[in-house]
Amino acid sequence: MIALLFLCLLRSPALAADFEPEIFGPMQAEMDRSLKRLKLDDFGPPYFLAYRMVDDKAYDATAAFGSALSESEDDYGVLFVEARYGDKSLDNTDLSYQGWHGAAAKEASVLRQNLWNLTDSAYKNAVAGYLEKKAKRATEFIPDVLDDFSAEPATSYFEPQPAPSFDRARARAIVERISSVFRRHPLVFDSRVSLHLGWSRRYFLSSEGARIATPYESVPSSLHVAAMTRAEDGMRLDNSKGFALQGLDALPSPAALEAAAEKVAVELERLRAAPVQPPLSAPAILDGELTGVLFHEALGHKLEGQRQRDPQQSQVFKEMVGKRVVPELLSVYDDPTLAYTLGEPLHGSYAFDSEGVAARRVALVERGVLKNFLMSRWPVKGFSKSNGHGRSEPAYRPTGRMANLIVKAEAPVPRAELTSRLLELTRKSGKPYGFLLVGSFGGDNPTGRGQAQTLEVRPRLIYRVDAKTGAQTLVRGVAMVGTPLVVLNRIVAAGDDPALGNTYTCGAESGHVPVSQTAPSVLVSEVELQRLPEDRARPPILPSPLHDRDR
Repeated sequence: MIALLFLCLLRSPALAADFEPEIFGPMQAEMDRSLKRLKLDDFGPPYFLAYRMVDDKAYDATAAFGSALSESEDDYGVLFVEARYGDKSLDNTDLSYQGWHGAAAKEASVLRQNLWNLTDSAYKNAVAGYLEKKAKRATEFIPDVLDDFSAEPATSYFEPQPAPSFDRARARAIVERISSVFRRHPLVFDSRVSLHLGWSRRYFLSSEGARIATPYESVPSSLHVAAMTRAEDGMRLDNSKGFALQGLDALPSPAALEAAAEKVAVELERLRAAPVQPPLSAPAILDGELTGVLFHEALGHKLEGQRQRDPQQSQVFKEMVGKRVVPELLSVYDDPTLAYTLGEPLHGSYAFDSEGVAARRVALVERGVLKNFLMSRWPVKGFSKSNGHGRSEPAYRPTGRMANLIVKAEAPVPRAELTSRLLELTRKSGKPYGFLLVGSFGGDNPTGRGQAQTLEVRPRLIYRVDAKTGAQTLVRGVAMVGTPLVVLNRIVAAGDDPALGNTYTCGAESGHVPVSQTAPSVLVSEVELQRLPEDRARPPILPSPLHDRDR
């Protein structure tokens, strides 16, 4: 594991006041003024007030077929104000509460003006929300009366961060060079190579005494290679490859990037010639990347703490702590403190969450048994404290979220044995073939009670595996579906080949946050594949002008 940037932990309030005074000075002054003088009629000040500011700088470049399409540089700041009225046992917040946000200025007097305006709105709405919530208590039945806010230690913490530096000329040359690979492939109809170089810093100040300055994301940059074609029957086909980066110098070599783009193109050409797969249920091997997405969707979102106390949520696992929820051969953890795995920097790493709580490793499932939830500062039954997973986009209020999800095989077997067992299961089920599902474009699994708890994960590549010979045939046009509890409990073996999915961004009530998944290949006794909604159009009439000899 490569060490993170040098960290300086400041425990003394006097010392803490010394770092970045140009930001924390105006923030502290406006917070002190608000806590002392902010009153409405007979209502006193908020019992809790938090200011969060994210300073964001970014450079983006996109190219296609060797030519730059766009290039931009952005510099902006976001302020978020959270005001709570009442006390920790009952205040104005619920799952729909989003606080107040707006633009952030760097000049001290304007920063205070921005904070004053947002704090005024946040406070007025906190008082109104508290009264409304208190009135609803007279008519609502609440089976579990829980506190609305957990008590957590207030920390002063400062992490140095180099100033941003974007080499625009070098970045542009890279996307042009990599995108030129697709010029060699006449059947690739469209392509994009996009490079995002990011720099962001988060400042957090609370009325409890927390004062924290850290990078908002420790892996803020990425390169994405994508291409598209159409089969002869008009079906649109896509393929892509992503890289999570700590900066431009962390990119793989130009030769490695060109090889990755070439692979994207070749796989697309193979998909174009592949047969369409009819809907079918059969045994399957899921590779590590797909397994990670499956657990993210089917388990991780269901274990977000706030969902366990919201009656509108599915609450699949609310009463299952201490019970088996997945096969005993698997354990599941989430560890935002883990900076690297399998030689790559993890996309979901951070030192403190968006509520100023120190990140920590959480054992969610141990040998199949549910142990914990992903907790923010909103307590749930049996779990009264945060475990450092209160995460959010800059303009959103934090909720319990995944970071670096790790699926561990407790009794791993070699990949060859997984394949042998796949063929055996397929023959026993009377199916002509099983499947090998490789990679993932992401997935979806509703969490609300008003929706069917159906899961969809879209593999990047799908191979039929002949039950008699083991021969593999690439197919197209289907996605994996099912229900979480059924799919997870059909896992009968796990491999010794952990793989990393590291360029994903997860969306939920608190916005989009970067995440990673590490998981082994797994053998599932039965998966269901259903046809995808299809975007069909006639392929181009003329050949590409890049390859037309008669142009």
